[in-house]
Amino acid sequence: MRRVAQIMGMPISIDIPEADNQTFAWPFGRLRQIDSKFSTYKPDSEVSKYRQNKIEEQGLSKELKKIVWACRRAEKLTGGYFSAWADGSFDPSGYVKGWAIAEAGKIIEKQGFKTYCIGAGGDILARSDSNKVWDVGIQDPLNNTKILNKLSISNGAVATSGNYQRGNHIYNPKTKQPAVKLLSVTVIGPDIIWADVLATAVFAMGEKSYEFIKNQSNYQAIIIPNKLTAVTREVIGGDVASRNSKF
Repeated sequence: MRRVAQIMGMPISIDIPEADNQTFAWPFGRLRQIDSKFSTYKPDSEVSKYRQNKIEEQGLSKELKKIVWACRRAEKLTGGYFSAWADGSFDPSGYVKGWAIAEAGKIIEKQGFKTYCIGAGGDILARSDSNKVWDVGIQDPLNNTKILNKLSISNGAVATSGNYQRGNHIYNPKTKQPAVKLLSVTVIGPDIIWADVLATAVFAMGEKSYEFIKNQSNYQAIIIPNKLTAVTREVIGGDVASRNSKF
């Protein structure tokens, strides 16, 4: 069974074989709760109040303190290419999306379901405790009717970053300029949070990203350079494995 809801400014899909309607209420409820607390577009969210200096850091909720700490750690681990402070103010959206998907997955598993797939804005979390394999299509950034690559995943995560749909919204924190060296980056690995962080960081790095992603154990990247002549695909990194990652 599949259900789709518009949350966090995007359609979010959840597939759970043999689930009933009530099963979906809990993960979607958690996603709405996260949106109300962490949205930068809602003036009454905790994140918005923090950005406006209406709340000091010591007065933040435990959950937001955890996200602030995680964003700082992600920035350190990516050499500054993933930064929730890239535009001068705190915007955890790039981290929260992957984290929100992981939180929804926890809710599903607490209900006893071990096989499911969550999709949100180019990010996929797939789990299976049977012979179920989830097929994930990677869109050609120059042709939205064409699938560039197809992944078959039992237990893993996929995160894609690019400017081809929303324009130049990903910035290189080092230069404070839009990242334009690549068309898209898709990262595949065991953990949706770290895959999402890596996809953003790799896209911001541009050509410097090749050596960086090769050093990320159990993560692969499909990197499409920004070349007008033809779409080329470079697959680098290690084997995809299902195990605990750095987050």
